[in-house]
Amino acid sequence: MTDLFNIFNPEWWMNENNSALEISDAVLFLLCCIPVAYLFICALFSLGKYKNPYPQTNMQHRFLVLFTVLNDGKEVIESINAFIDTQLYPREKYDIAVAATGLSEEDLVTLLQMPINIVIPDREECTKVYAIQQVMERYSPNEYDMIVILNSDNHIVPNALELFNNAYYSGCDSIQAHRITRNLDTSIAVLGAVSEEINNNLFRKGHTRMGFSSALIGSAMAFDFAIFHEVAPTMKGGDTSTAMEIALLNQNIYTEYLEEVVCYSRKEDNDEQYQKRRMQWTKGRYYTRSYALLHLPLAMLRGEWDLANKLFQWSIPSRFNLIVLLALLTFIITIADWTLCFKWYFLFLALVFAFVMALPEGEINRRFRHAIWVMPYLILKSVSSLLLSKLPKRKKKTNHEDSH
Repeated sequence: MTDLFNIFNPEWWMNENNSALEISDAVLFLLCCIPVAYLFICALFSLGKYKNPYPQTNMQHRFLVLFTVLNDGKEVIESINAFIDTQLYPREKYDIAVAATGLSEEDLVTLLQMPINIVIPDREECTKVYAIQQVMERYSPNEYDMIVILNSDNHIVPNALELFNNAYYSGCDSIQAHRITRNLDTSIAVLGAVSEEINNNLFRKGHTRMGFSSALIGSAMAFDFAIFHEVAPTMKGGDTSTAMEIALLNQNIYTEYLEEVVCYSRKEDNDEQYQKRRMQWTKGRYYTRSYALLHLPLAMLRGEWDLANKLFQWSIPSRFNLIVLLALLTFIITIADWTLCFKWYFLFLALVFAFVMALPEGEINRRFRHAIWVMPYLILKSVSSLLLSKLPKRKKKTNHEDSH
């Protein structure tokens, strides 16, 4: 373990007797320490019970509840009916709108018979961001007080609008609810549920307890209507949460996390859906990381710490990639020079312990003990898919080439 302390000594770096392997090992270790320490601190702050700080108010604000749906009309019909039937907030105080993309004629007819507003984007194939922008063009900035954005599969708790209303009355202009998985019928769905709950604890509960904005998740979000109406046209790309976080933080608007506002969503339950979703997320990650690395220094110089925290989170490797990277580097250093590897095992254990602290409680955690054995398979498949995507595609031979 002496090498662990040596690399923090400036004199060690001036020693000409250090080999190239030792210097490379030290540089890589220090770089890997940064994201691990960040995740560990977030996990520490996430510990403890949540307590809602917003008192009950008699003021009842007007809400627009927006469901975004892509190609799955029956699912959104079920979700809207569940929302209307269970929500405790006065019905005259909220309206429901649907951004309907790629729906069948039968589903559209059913939706038209429901007490909701339907907006069909002018593009047959469009992103979620574009669909939301199309909806906002139909409304004036002062028509509602807040907007709640839900996915087509979301089922939210009956007192959600009441709790959003209390927080908004107390000054919250941006709120992220607690989204969890409702389908736990396969090991892959359970792993997805655990991953989402770890994100909830690290980047939502942990962040807000540190004084930073909660990370957004793409649905189960509530915003001041006038602010969202102003921000919506400026959003770019297909990821709603990334676009909104950039816009809100640039205006220094804080995002609260309401853990007790639980929103149930559906997760991918087989490996093909999981890999497809992960590849889409990875492609979007390139943009956010590039944006973060470019703007992080300036945000720090300006003292915009909430924005800097978000940009730093985007700049570090994802949790999945960090596990793979640390495991790979630990293995390589162990083979190359076993005397240098002890600090790597310590760092890997620190990362695992951070995730253990952020693990959810209850049924998801119990099922996770059985589902964890699927992780090596998913890691290998993700790595192989990534490598195959980087390989140049072979051109098909033409008939002329075949004749030769």
